[in-house]
Amino acid sequence: MSKPVTITKEKILDAAFEITRIEGIKSLSNRAIAKKLNSSIRPIYYQFKNSEELKNELYKKIEEYFYAYITKIPSSTEKEYMQTGLNYINFAKEENNLFKLMFMTNTQTTIDDYIKDDSENQAAFEKIVEKSTNLKGEKIKTFHFKMWIYTHGLAVLINSGTLSLTKNQVKELLTEEYRALMLKEREDKNERNWSKKSNKKIQRTNRSRQYII
Repeated sequence: MSKPVTITKEKILDAAFEITRIEGIKSLSNRAIAKKLNSSIRPIYYQFKNSEELKNELYKKIEEYFYAYITKIPSSTEKEYMQTGLNYINFAKEENNLFKLMFMTNTQTTIDDYIKDDSENQAAFEKIVEKSTNLKGEKIKTFHFKMWIYTHGLAVLINSGTLSLTKNQVKELLTEEYRALMLKEREDKNERNWSKKSNKKIQRTNRSRQYII
């Protein structure tokens, strides 16, 4: 007697992930999952309370895959932050449907909700930014936000087919933006230092005037 096939929650999520990845979220349904698993839809209702719970678990799985993808850095790579930018844009190109779901789809419950609340992955990513820039505290978040806006813009254009760039072209564009932001940071730092020195000089002058008067 053959052993009965058990349709686990993991198998259902793997099937849902592959359907979403290859065909897009609009193709995802209980029937599509059951067909991919060569099963009826009954195991899906057994493992998940409803479709909303299944989608929430799927979003988490996609988020984990996304972070693993963009932070996959070869040991020989010195510029880790640059590599994450290249990975981000490559994700938009190679994982077209997943990128659309994450950043270009308006739904009531979006995967973006999970990304914003994922403090663990965010903290790990900020360490990469800190290592590359030597910035601290809020400056890390500000710098990365500006860099992300530029990188994300390129990713959206590539994902939509509006723009076609080689890896070297992407690397050149990201390098130029990175250097421009770092130069602006240095200029701001010099300006702050100059302002502090000027204020101290004014304070010393004012103290001297008190004695003259």
